[in-house]
This record gives sequence, C-alpha cells and structure tokens, in this order.
Amino acid sequence: MSPKALRRAALAIVTLSAAALALSSGVVGNTTALFNGETQNAASTFAGGWVDAPAALVSTPSGYDVTFSWTPGTHGPVTGQQLTGVDNGTSSDCTGAAYTLISTLPAATNSYTDSSSGSATNNGDWFCYELVSTSATVWTAQLDQVLQLGLVANGLSTSNAAGRCGGAPATASGKIDCNDKIVITFNQKPILPASPIKVCVWATGTIVIGDTQATCAASTDAYSVGKLTGGTLGSNVAYTSSAFTLSASAPWTMTITLGTAIGTSTVSGTWTLTPAAGILSTITTHQATICTATSTTCQPTSSTTF
Repeated sequence: MSPKALRRAALAIVTLSAAALALSSGVVGNTTALFNGETQNAASTFAGGWVDAPAALVSTPSGYDVTFSWTPGTHGPVTGQQLTGVDNGTSSDCTGAAYTLISTLPAATNSYTDSSSGSATNNGDWFCYELVSTSATVWTAQLDQVLQLGLVANGLSTSNAAGRCGGAPATASGKIDCNDKIVITFNQKPILPASPIKVCVWATGTIVIGDTQATCAASTDAYSVGKLTGGTLGSNVAYTSSAFTLSASAPWTMTITLGTAIGTSTVSGTWTLTPAAGILSTITTHQATICTATSTTCQPTSSTTF
C-alpha cells in the first residue's frame, strides 16, 4: 500500500474512534436532553408529579352548620388537605377574603362538617371557603366555595296561571287571580305551616302569605310564611284556601297556588319577600331560625310578575 493510502486509512480509523467515543458519552450536538433528560430531572418537583386540587365539592347547609363532601386530589404527592373559611357578611364576592384555618385533614378525607361558624348572630351571612390539597413540596392546589349559612329564603318568583278557576279563560298578565303562583326557594329544608293557607291581597301594596287571622282583617295581620311588598295592587282580594307544595329535595321550593276568590286585582312592579320570623329548619341539631334581615341577603326580590 502506498504511503498516501496508509495516511488515509489511519485518518479514517481516528475519525471512527472519535465518533464512537462521542456516542458512548451521550454528547452528540443537541441530543443531550434526549439521552439524559430523565436522569437530570428525576429529583425535580414537576417531574415528581404535579399536585391536583380536590374536585366535586358539594356544600349542604344543615341548621347553623354546613356539611361538605368532595373527591380528594390524588395526582402527585398529596400529603394532606386544609379547609379554610371566613364570614364575608352580606357579600358573596370572595375576592381578597382573609381566610383562616378551620381544619387540617388527612389526604384521603372526603367529607367534613363545619359546626362552629353559623349562629343566630350571623344568620344568612355569606361564608367563603377554600379546600386545599397540600404537599411536602411547595406545590398546592385549591377549590373555592361560597354559600349562606343558617336558614335563608334566597329566591322568589311569581307567575300568571294558564287558566282560571272552574275552567274560565286565563286572566291576562298584569292581574292577580286564582291559580296564579308564588314560588319561594330556601337554602335548606324549612318547617312550614300546614296547607292550605290564606293569601290576602291589599290595595295598599301588601300581599300577606299565611295570614294567621280567621279572616283577612288588615294588611298588618301576622303571617306564618311571609309578606310581599314593593309592588302596586288595585283592590283587596282574599284567597283563603290557597294550597302549597314543598319540593322533596334541594333546591327547596315552596310553590303556592292561589285558591278560589271573588274578583281579581291589577298588579304591577317588583316584589320583595320578608319571611315570617318563626320559620325553622327541619334540622334540629343546631336548628336555625330563618334570617329576616332587611337586606338583599335575606329578602329576595322577584324578577317575574303575575
């Protein structure tokens, strides 16, 4: 072999040897991360597993207590959970709320009853809660909840009937008549008077629901359910045999159907419910009395009309 050929062969051997050495060390241009990325990141928090939040949080008011149920977070190194909360007064906006610790819970816990926050003093207040998955690392994830504690009437609607009593033609919208409906929604199941009840309509602008007098005597009569104010009425009408039903499960709705009466009344405007102060929750452990505070927190306003 000529000297020139020998030099070319030697150069080839050196080149191949260098390439083999580079491959064995894992340093080949931009493929370093592909070869050893798992090894380099194995001890990092992210590679160890991100921590997910609890899921499907359900809150159920119960007297002055509230019971929570949820699905715990399981992805990543979840080592525990924390429930925090704050009484947010009449505001349901929890932005910037200053939470305090209520309980530290094991990682697998999926229910908890907060029996120390509601009371007759703050009945109807909005409470903000946060349920957080905790970890030995800095990674955490939270789930937020806001609800009213105590017994609250939190919804009101009225509607015009499809037909009048005895099969007579329907009364036009803008008149209150038999078979029209008043629907009140509660945040938990209440104890209500027996059906039927008396509903008394007064031209002074008051509808008394559950009038406790033998007959509709005056717009100032005591009542077992509540009174509607704020709208305008044209005449006095007594619906002394009005029936109501209460839903069998949440949302707890009381649907009042106005009974037979002689005559009708014109009706207009927006109505606000003041509940009867004697209504209680069906839960007797830490039993709640209904909130009657003169604010939008406890006196719902109807967005519909008769």
